[in-house]
Amino acid sequence: MARPLPLDAPPDCPVERTLDLLTGRWRLYVLFRLQQGDMRFNALQRSLAPVTPRVLTATLRDLEAAGLVWRQVGATVPPHVTYGLTDRGRALAPVWDAMAAWQGAAVTR
Repeated sequence: MARPLPLDAPPDCPVERTLDLLTGRWRLYVLFRLQQGDMRFNALQRSLAPVTPRVLTATLRDLEAAGLVWRQVGATVPPHVTYGLTDRGRALAPVWDAMAAWQGAAVTR
């Protein structure tokens, strides 16, 4: 979902482009959890309670479309779906570090 640009923001503003990718109720939480390692869908959902499966699926699809998350479906019945961060998603690590430093806490990865 594209956010409208503020009246004084240039159309190529990196802040606006970044906010378009990261704005959403669960996106930052999902990305932060996946910084700790690849996770299967159910484990990710449990770690983010109370997110619903429907909302988590939509969030993961958006992040995959943005190139931040990859998805792997195992050839089992039922299929085991695993998610992880792409190189672009892992590039957010300094952001988490900066946020933790700003808050005076340590990031656990």
